[in-house]
Amino acid sequence: MQYTTVYDLAAEGYEEWLWAYISAGFVVATLIVFLFFRSWKYRYGFLTITSILVAVTFGIPYWDYTHLKNKLEAPDCLKAEGRVSGHWEQEWRDRKADGKWQNYQYEGFKVDTVTFGYYIRGGGSAAGFQNNGDTKIPIRDGMQMRIHYYAEPVITDGTIKNRILKIEVVR
Repeated sequence: MQYTTVYDLAAEGYEEWLWAYISAGFVVATLIVFLFFRSWKYRYGFLTITSILVAVTFGIPYWDYTHLKNKLEAPDCLKAEGRVSGHWEQEWRDRKADGKWQNYQYEGFKVDTVTFGYYIRGGGSAAGFQNNGDTKIPIRDGMQMRIHYYAEPVITDGTIKNRILKIEVVR
């Protein structure tokens, strides 16, 4: 069968550059504080805040992306090949802790015996497939697909989440 690649994590590249630039701005601001403020209280307080901000907004997402990219390029990358079955989508609204409404959308399906699910909108990591890019892939039951994925253990409950790294379809 002739497959066409419709999503490839490595080809997409790291997408969270806005947060990288914001983090860089805080690093520059911290440098200025260290150069011009004599009070150690302000220096270390700002350094602590900047370190946490850079780790959360850039460090963790970039590590997640490079980790998944390395998994995709590894010779033992997991693959599922076959017809899509059990496709479903769900949309809902929920109130966040601050009282504002948040829209969520989740999609799931099975290829061969492997189950996949991901947030399209409202949650989840930015790295990996989310089907919310410029061109949404119309996934439907019966499609022939080959998916490269990483079976990531979920720390909180011990389950496995299959993160999609590359999708190929028969055209």
